[in-house]
Amino acid sequence: MVSNTLRWSAKGLLVLLLLLIVVVIAFRMAASIRETGSRAELAPRSGHLVPTRSGGVFVQEKGPPDGIPVVLFHGTAAWSELWRRTSDALAAAGFHVIALDLPPFGFSDRPGSYTRQDQAARVNDVLEALKARPAIIVGHSFGAGAATELVMRHPDRARALVLIDAALGLTAAPSDAPFVIQPKWIREILVSLSITNPAATTMLLKSLIAKKERATPEYVSILQWPLTQRDTTPDIADWLYYFLGADTGAMSVDRTAYAQVKIPVAILWGDKDNITPVEQALDLRTLLPPEPALTLLPGLGHIPQIEDPDMFNDALLKALRKL
Repeated sequence: MVSNTLRWSAKGLLVLLLLLIVVVIAFRMAASIRETGSRAELAPRSGHLVPTRSGGVFVQEKGPPDGIPVVLFHGTAAWSELWRRTSDALAAAGFHVIALDLPPFGFSDRPGSYTRQDQAARVNDVLEALKARPAIIVGHSFGAGAATELVMRHPDRARALVLIDAALGLTAAPSDAPFVIQPKWIREILVSLSITNPAATTMLLKSLIAKKERATPEYVSILQWPLTQRDTTPDIADWLYYFLGADTGAMSVDRTAYAQVKIPVAILWGDKDNITPVEQALDLRTLLPPEPALTLLPGLGHIPQIEDPDMFNDALLKALRKL
């Protein structure tokens, strides 16, 4: 009796394992079937491609060309369009907004190298091509790493820095990417189950924000918009390796480097952020002499610009005017 029970249990586990394998393969195949579009077909006409030494970077500009430039760096899996309401508010206030698509997200070329130094070099090339004056650099979430790297490596490009719920990795010890995700096929499966899986977008968005009702069809659609481009899953799988490992060559991972930042800095943070908790903002503040102004956004989480656009835009404009 016991041996029969064990035998049936083993068969049941094998069936479950086979079903799991089939489901995983199905998601990866579905991603390949979805991802057939081209940038020319999908990209909004409000943007344009700026050439750099590592491929074109898609930017959306708004506001008077002679206004003070404000460069917007988005977070993970986002792109320039997620800044739309903020871009409109800043442009109406007279700023020249330059919202970027950091590759491999959005509609920029995807060169396969995504360290913070790589991203900073790309944006430096963009600003040089646009002949932009020294700009106010605004970095959100993972984009704050590239934004800070730009400021540290190319200080002449920046007149001020604004960090929003910044995912800088300064409170954790550096570590290499986990061994299990080093094979690219594993990373592709993970990406096809999450970032590029349209069935997961709403759930993932809700996990990042405090105001769950703000995971609206509008924002879900914006996040999904570029994901049907050709080879999106394998390209984001390349980025995932850099994202999950320590970027040891970056200046912005060195806590002591922040004392060398000479431009004014402002910090905006959702006080309900459970991705980069407020404690990280308090720690970051101590690294920057003199301690920058910290604005806490009540009731908001990790993506305050969509959770309460009016509150966020008002706070950002106040910070920009002080800077």
